[in-house]
Amino acid sequence: MRTLGALLFVLALATAAVAAPAADLVVVWAPGARVAPVEAVARAHGAAVIDRSPHPTATAQTAQKLRAAIATYNALDFQQAKDQLDAVRSEIDGNGAAGLSPALLSDLFIYRGLARGKLGDDSGSFDDLVTAASVDPTRALDPQVFTPKQIDELNRAKEAIAQRKTTKLTVQSPPGCTVTVDAAPATGVVERAVGHHWVRVTCPDREPQGLQVELTGGEVTLPVQPAPYLPPSDSDLLIQARTASARAVVVVEVHGTVGTARLVGLDGRERDRRTVTLGADLAPLADAVGDLLAPAPARHWYQSKWAWVAGGAAAAAIILVPITAAIAGSSGATTWSTRPVLPPGVNPWQ
Repeated sequence: MRTLGALLFVLALATAAVAAPAADLVVVWAPGARVAPVEAVARAHGAAVIDRSPHPTATAQTAQKLRAAIATYNALDFQQAKDQLDAVRSEIDGNGAAGLSPALLSDLFIYRGLARGKLGDDSGSFDDLVTAASVDPTRALDPQVFTPKQIDELNRAKEAIAQRKTTKLTVQSPPGCTVTVDAAPATGVVERAVGHHWVRVTCPDREPQGLQVELTGGEVTLPVQPAPYLPPSDSDLLIQARTASARAVVVVEVHGTVGTARLVGLDGRERDRRTVTLGADLAPLADAVGDLLAPAPARHWYQSKWAWVAGGAAAAAIILVPITAAIAGSSGATTWSTRPVLPPGVNPWQ
């Protein structure tokens, strides 16, 4: 009986030794998604979390720089204000007026035009006021802040815009992306006066892309295909896991509406995987991560009551067979065809 128990114990240890170990590190790559559900599940199981999701560069800096330039203009430092506004103009050409509203974008050219006028560049000043009216035709100046002459100049620029031809612009972008034209949300066809305009496309799983376009009339289709974000490579993740002294790592990736969680050992081999379809949040993916971190215990054969019944029967057989043989030998009935000859006085059962 002790032999059978020892055998079952050894088999239990061997089976537990080959079971997939739980990971103590979860690396998340979920562009544009709120990763809090995955973080909560990981930490509840005692695993550290590293969020490797791409986070677009903060766009508030453009607006902050613009407000700082306007403050410099209001402090009557016109040359410094123009230099600052020139820098903001260069910045929006590359980011498509990121972080600005239509009113702020218009303000950029209003104050730039006013600064140029104060410095004697009347032609350049009017050009900027025309651009300001083009990106926001409804813009009006506060008479408590601006002089009657400045208000008249902007009205003259708005009249010039009203005489210009228009362009019907369609921006083609990947599904799920957001498009702005002159810092205003744009869907389908938008109509703008000919001249300078700014387009920006932002997507959950792609790098933001902005550009300045020159519209000349008619109908224009502008394809914008931002580069997709690339998840970290497995080799990069393994280096990170080894640096963190992790035993294994759960790699979480989101591509559109599909979420994948993989349990990867430090040898780079994938040990388990879950794939789910996502809806409004990452809750289904968080459940999958929980399954990988603390998998349900497998029911092995030695845990079955029938295995123990069979084991008990085998043990009983080990004990009863010699006893049955002994009884049969003492009664003279036996199935053996030969009997060993023992020396006189020797008891074969001792």
